[in-house]
Parts: sequence; structure tokens; C-alpha cells
Amino acid sequence: MNSKELLIFDIKGEYGHFRKYNTTTSPLTYSIPTRTAIAGILGAILGMEREIRDGVYPEGAEPVQEFFSKERSDIAVQIMRPVKKENIGFNLINTKTTFYDLTRAGRTQIEFELVKDVHYRIYLSMADEQKFEELTERIQNKQHHFTPYLGLAQFTAQIDFIQRATATKVASNREFAEIITAVNMSKLQGEPPVEFQREFFYSANNMPIAMNRDREVLEYSEVLIEKNGNPLRVRVSDYYTADGVGNILFL
Repeated sequence: MNSKELLIFDIKGEYGHFRKYNTTTSPLTYSIPTRTAIAGILGAILGMEREIRDGVYPEGAEPVQEFFSKERSDIAVQIMRPVKKENIGFNLINTKTTFYDLTRAGRTQIEFELVKDVHYRIYLSMADEQKFEELTERIQNKQHHFTPYLGLAQFTAQIDFIQRATATKVASNREFAEIITAVNMSKLQGEPPVEFQREFFYSANNMPIAMNRDREVLEYSEVLIEKNGNPLRVRVSDYYTADGVGNILFL
């Protein structure tokens, strides 16, 4: 497909926590929301039904992660404000004492790593035109069905509509392209695949890209960012560009 209709909107908040899958006692966070976390935010805005219990959904309901699968939607993330992180202690129920009698369980303090002063720009394309229009209208009018949050329920997200745009596919012939969004490194081609600049701050993390209805991760990929939101110069076979927006690469 040589062009895609994009919905562009911002996600903001005081704090966010997008938990790294391989951390336990002291949860660490990714610097940007994962593709699966963004799908959850979109599902909340649309009011898509949640699980009755693990893996069980109301009759006729479609799980969010299936609806926003890679085959049916494209999602890209741009850093709009330099990534800052802060550690804060949370008072949690101590389930090591007892899981069944919470009156005797007591409390324990766990330190969480958080992203501070969150501001990301999301680029979304969907196969379902009806839901795409509904989502656009809900974001424009701030008519969210469920309250969207940034990883943890206490971190409410502010969602701001930016614009609709048409993105056109560009064949790069593996020449360096300047990409304004996070880059899924599995899409890099050529040598060297990235043109690093000495004054920039780069980070790459193994992130979940696709998940099934049972919340089992189907695909992980290394995702490259520049922590201050500067564009990345990379070699890829193709990317999408929109006038007045820039070049984007979907996760």
C-alpha cells in the first residue's frame, strides 16, 4: 500500500511507567510506551470490553491486542520531550505474609522507576475505517469511554488531537533516511545501518511488539530511540512521509 491515512495525537502526563518485562522486585520502565501499551490506551478510548477474568472476554467482544494487531494497524511513536526518569517508592500490600487475608498482610514499599514529564506523539493507521473515524472523533472531542492512563492506573493520560494526514510510502534504496519516530531495528538494512552522531544520546531496548488475547508476547524487537527526541538517521528499505510532519517508521 503506497499511502496511509494517519491519525496524529499526543499523549502527555506527569509520570508514566511502561514496565520492562525482565524486571521483578524493582520495576524498571521503558523510555517510550510499547506498541502493546499504546493499543491498550486506544482500546480504553474506544471503550473496548475488558476481560471478565484471565483470557475470558464477554461474548462477541474482541480483545484489544487482536484488534490492534500488526496486520490491522500501524503505530509509530515520537519523543516530544527529552526522556527523564525518577525513582519513587510505592506502598503495596505485602503478599509474602498472606495472599488471602489482606487485613493481616501489612504493607511493603517497592521502588518504581518512572518516566517524568511524559510527552509522546503517536501516529496511527487502521484497516477498520469505521473505528478509525470513531477514534478520531473521540480524541478530538475528548470523549474517552474509559480513562486512559500511562501504564499505571494512578497516572492519568492527557490525549490531545494534532491532525489527520496522508502518509506516502517512500523507497529509500537503503540510503540514509532521517526518521522522527522510534525505529524497530529489525527493519534496518545495509552497512552501517545507523549513522550515530557524537552529541546525541541513543538507547535501544528489547520491547514487546505483538501480544495475543492471553497477554502472551508473540514478538519482541530491539527499538532504537534518541533520548532527546532528535531524528535518527538509518538505512531501511522504505518508510512513510507526510508533508509538514516528517518521515516515520512504524513499530
